[in-house]
Amino acid sequence: MQAINDIGQGAEQMRLAVRHAGLGTARHVLGSNYVNYMRDPWGSFAEYSADIDSVPAGDSPPVDSRHAWGPDVPEDFIRNSEA
Repeated sequence: MQAINDIGQGAEQMRLAVRHAGLGTARHVLGSNYVNYMRDPWGSFAEYSADIDSVPAGDSPPVDSRHAWGPDVPEDFIRNSEA
């Protein structure tokens, strides 16, 4: 379980450094990795992840591309603020 501890500790360190929270810890369905999303300086989200198992080749249904568990994402989650 070290990977989830690494994500939690790293996310907390980044939260304290930038003074705002990310989305919280989640686990992707594809890759089975732990993730935490933080807002970058441009307003987009950056993914901080650990412990990826594998990503299957080919296309996967959209329902499988989010997370197995974790917080709901805001409406602007997929918006590219840098464009």
